[in-house]
Amino acid sequence: MLVTDTGQLHLWRALLAGEQQIPAAPVVLRRHDRHSLRGWAQRLGEVFNTEERLERLYAVTSGWPWLVDRAHRLHAELGDADRVLSKLAGMLTDLSEARAFVEATGVQSDAALAAGYRALDKQFQGSTADTEDIVTAIAYETSGDEEEARWVFACLDAMQVFDREEDGRLRLEPLLRKCLSTGG
Repeated sequence: MLVTDTGQLHLWRALLAGEQQIPAAPVVLRRHDRHSLRGWAQRLGEVFNTEERLERLYAVTSGWPWLVDRAHRLHAELGDADRVLSKLAGMLTDLSEARAFVEATGVQSDAALAAGYRALDKQFQGSTADTEDIVTAIAYETSGDEEEARWVFACLDAMQVFDREEDGRLRLEPLLRKCLSTGG
């Protein structure tokens, strides 16, 4: 098993775009959904042990592992789940904290990815779109190269920047979008 980050985007291209025949398949680590977040909380014991706290945890983290880990570290420091949730909610209104979160997502680690994300934010402004519309928007707003746009889309998708709706359409995840729009 090989774990990569955005520092190895050349490997991502090979795996996600299928440019080369590689005897490997990418496994993308995902943001927590409500179900996996519940499992995470149960492994911790009594920290976020009520449905209301789990919903608040999901609301302030959107399941982003970096933020969920931050909640865990804050709990070790503060010892009170309600204080942790309040503090975490306030943290992302702080520009430096928002920047740290955005950096942790990797969405701005590469010029093409950052440009693709900005193109989607500009074109869809938080509304839903299907994959082909997303690829077209990336191509239109950036290089004009559909193949490159498909790779950018595949990377952004692997980076978990989309929420998937029940109808299969995608939307930029709101918490990341908010942090990026406030200068993060």
